[in-house]
Amino acid sequence: MTAAAVAKVADLLDDRSHHIEFNGHLTNHVKHAVVALAAIGAPEQVIRDYYKNYAELTPYGFPLEPQRPVTQVIDAGNWREFIGRRAHFSAYCAFFDAEIAERGITAAVGEYAPELLRGWIGAFTHATIHLGWALWAEHPGMTAEALAYLAFSFVRVVDGDRPASTAADPLDSLLGLSASWERDPAFRRAVESVIDDTNAFSELHPELNRSGLQARVAGVALTGIPELIGATAWSGPDRRTQVRRAVTLLYLAVPGDFVVLHLITSLFALEVIADTLEAAEDTVHDLFWAGLRIIAAAERKIPAEHKLRELARLYDGAAPDESGAAATDFEFSARRAWLEDEEHNPKLVFVLRSWWDDDPWSAYRHAAGQFTHTPDLPASFEAPPND
Repeated sequence: MTAAAVAKVADLLDDRSHHIEFNGHLTNHVKHAVVALAAIGAPEQVIRDYYKNYAELTPYGFPLEPQRPVTQVIDAGNWREFIGRRAHFSAYCAFFDAEIAERGITAAVGEYAPELLRGWIGAFTHATIHLGWALWAEHPGMTAEALAYLAFSFVRVVDGDRPASTAADPLDSLLGLSASWERDPAFRRAVESVIDDTNAFSELHPELNRSGLQARVAGVALTGIPELIGATAWSGPDRRTQVRRAVTLLYLAVPGDFVVLHLITSLFALEVIADTLEAAEDTVHDLFWAGLRIIAAAERKIPAEHKLRELARLYDGAAPDESGAAATDFEFSARRAWLEDEEHNPKLVFVLRSWWDDDPWSAYRHAAGQFTHTPDLPASFEAPPND
């Protein structure tokens, strides 16, 4: 973690003039871009221009919206009352600002994040990403925003007793998911019956149904399909590397995919959070893996088993990717990312370069060059927001 990378643009992270969402439920990503661009070496003016341009007109074609007034007092006695209700974001910010000022970042995150991370897939993982990026930048105000956003957008990943997964490792789990999708009609019907009609879930905020994507993810999570929520059985010192590699292979199976890219950037965020929480590594990875399977199924991002298996075989045992040419490739990807309107691309480069620095595996470098584009909004956006 380092605050030095963002020191020259820390004032942008201090800015509270905009709401965390716009046009209903679309996430304001601009501070993620500030951190990622700074981390991959973008010049200060590039970052400041990006911030200004994004606030005026996001890649979705809408401007950011003004911060909303505080209309409710959130305190230690009622902070759980509004979790997941998409209400009182500004009030939650005020509460967590005070908690961080009193306790410090690490203690405040240790107090509230374990409970809030059970809903880490809310806002399509962006609240979790906000927290990971804030902690990496060591920024108290952004950390308070992230905890507030987790409370605001909470969608529970798992609840109650869970079956145990029989997968030997993350890749085995992905291959099993692909096999079930291809050859188990009952499993596939169970998923598709949910995503074909999310209106059946009275628990969902109306704005999520307007989203489509977030409603599908929340609906699959609420259904608790056993093949998706099973507790992982693997652990040990190599677990972090195994999970990173499996998620990267998933991205290479659907290169440039907007949904799967979020699994890479949210995994990075959860790792930073786990480092802050210290003893939470296994718990955080277990939550991540259940969320990954839920999201992959809800958005039908499950590659063919043979493709995933062949990609794993292609990269298995590859020699360390430590040549000067490999580092140069990452530099070119970073320079390309400086030019992108879509902020997910600098985040992709930042995360995969960080992982490559720890584990010089060629798949990270290859995936880092597979940029995404801003998706078209669904027809449901023709209706006004439900806030």
